[in-house]
Amino acid sequence: MTRRFMTKYIRIDSRGNYKYRRRVPTKLQPTLGKKEFVKLLGKSESEAMLAYGPFHEHVEKLLVLTQPVSEQGDLLAIKMALEAEFIEAGLDPSSSGRSEGELIARDAVAEKILQSYPCDPETGYPDRERLSLEDHARVTALLSGVHEISAEPTVQNAFAFYLAEKEEPDPKKRKSQISRVRRIERELLSVIGQDIPLSQLRREHARQLRDRLKGQKRSKSPDAKPIKVSAVKRNLGIAKAVVNFAIREYDLDINNPFERLDIGRDSESAIDLKLPLPRDVIIAMYKDLQNNPVFLDVWTLLHHTGAQNAEILGLNRRNLFLDAEVPHFEIKPEGLRTVKARSRIRKVPLVGLALDVSKRLHSTTPADGYLFPQYAPTHKHDSFSASVMKRLRKFTDNPKHTIYSLRHKMKDALRENGAGQRVELALLGHASERSASDQYGSKVSLLEMKNALEKIQFDVPED
Repeated sequence: MTRRFMTKYIRIDSRGNYKYRRRVPTKLQPTLGKKEFVKLLGKSESEAMLAYGPFHEHVEKLLVLTQPVSEQGDLLAIKMALEAEFIEAGLDPSSSGRSEGELIARDAVAEKILQSYPCDPETGYPDRERLSLEDHARVTALLSGVHEISAEPTVQNAFAFYLAEKEEPDPKKRKSQISRVRRIERELLSVIGQDIPLSQLRREHARQLRDRLKGQKRSKSPDAKPIKVSAVKRNLGIAKAVVNFAIREYDLDINNPFERLDIGRDSESAIDLKLPLPRDVIIAMYKDLQNNPVFLDVWTLLHHTGAQNAEILGLNRRNLFLDAEVPHFEIKPEGLRTVKARSRIRKVPLVGLALDVSKRLHSTTPADGYLFPQYAPTHKHDSFSASVMKRLRKFTDNPKHTIYSLRHKMKDALRENGAGQRVELALLGHASERSASDQYGSKVSLLEMKNALEKIQFDVPED
């Protein structure tokens, strides 16, 4: 083995195979169900070098995540359980008892717990260190109140609490939410080395997590590029949200180390990440989708409203208001449907082909039915996108041309026709309260938006 490859945990067996071998700490062996990590990395040094990094990182994460939860984390769980138990039993969780009878009864239960431990000859009481964590907390709660238990939430407590309280109702979104949040939790624990109380989380940990994320690649390919700064920002935003939520809900008097953390900027500006679709591509798509009425209808509504895929695919017949003074559809959270931000809750006028499509769908859809039932469930949205993108790639191979490019096309069209920023933001569902002046005056009316849309010469095939 060369000097360069004198890497820890690498062994070469009698057949010349390179193996990763690492002993599992004794206290973690019952949890992991093994005494040693063993993996064949390859039959050559080059193969082993490629396989070592990912597997070593996997082992490191396993060891961090299977470490016993810190005593503070355990104590917080015990404290919360005791508080619920006391309330259920009609006991005062904030004191030693509301009445003389309750005080005496609680004192007797505490005494019984203490008598189960050997006494210190000098004091006549059990040594505090001998009491189990749960018994010590219970005695404290009985004699002084649950709030006298000094328990501080840890990093793992904060992430678990966030996932429990911020649960996405849609199964697909929930699965994605858990995956994203748990991944950032693992990355943060890898940085700090173990579960710690939130009060011990430092700015240095936040910077280390930032640098760790910025150093990751977009794929497992050896020549893959680093992930974008915008992706790092989104991931750090999860950590920031988790800590902020814990600070507020646990009434902690601490600062969030992820606040105002300098992340840097992408070399590409946001406006360059997607490009508006050219006229010839849009028209070609209209023609190509003639053999699939569902795709054609969705494409038409996307093109004529500037809405997003999910917003159109999730439309229900009850979201259509075609008899209104200004025919429109409404985008709002209902059932399993959610919206990314308050500004996305809006009404969108229907004009031209979009109005024709909506009228036809309204007449053929059950009263409480989805306009596109085969793609309404969120787990079907990706399938729709993949199918339509396959069609789109026949007419453009520019990676910045996607279905989302129709929104960029709409924004350009609104600007070119002098719609004004207020109308643009209202139609596309972008936040408008960017300054104090934006918060004054009336909202953009449906008629204003309709007039702006009617000025646009939409790129459609000529009859």
